[in-house]
Amino acid sequence: MSLRYKFDDERVTKEDMKKALDELYGGEEEVDLTEYLEKHEFVFDAVLNEEVSNDEVYHETVEPIIPIIFQRTKATCFAYGQTGSGKTYTMKPLPLRAVRDILRLIHHTYRNQGFQLFVSFFEIYGGKLFDLLSDRK
Repeated sequence: MSLRYKFDDERVTKEDMKKALDELYGGEEEVDLTEYLEKHEFVFDAVLNEEVSNDEVYHETVEPIIPIIFQRTKATCFAYGQTGSGKTYTMKPLPLRAVRDILRLIHHTYRNQGFQLFVSFFEIYGGKLFDLLSDRK
């Protein structure tokens, strides 16, 4: 799992999260994340800030999982976040690059081994599922 965040510092702390929520709620409400943060542990393979290019996002997050699909398993790239946080901007070029790398491997390394490739690209928005490879139908 990877995280792309929009904080100035390289390290996001519990205090940073509280400050961000305080700013979001205008300081009118006290937000206590202690219970949530102490009971849940998340492990990220990478933490990338907003200055990172989409090329770097691809190389850090998608490229390493490409070989895994040739072990007859599945790979998923998933972006989650609030509206306007950059999910579409970040994700849009990734499937095309992944397909290019997958097809290159099929052609050069795994030729004539009977692999079938199934690709889907979906967006979930407002409780609805959109197929982005079929003009959002």
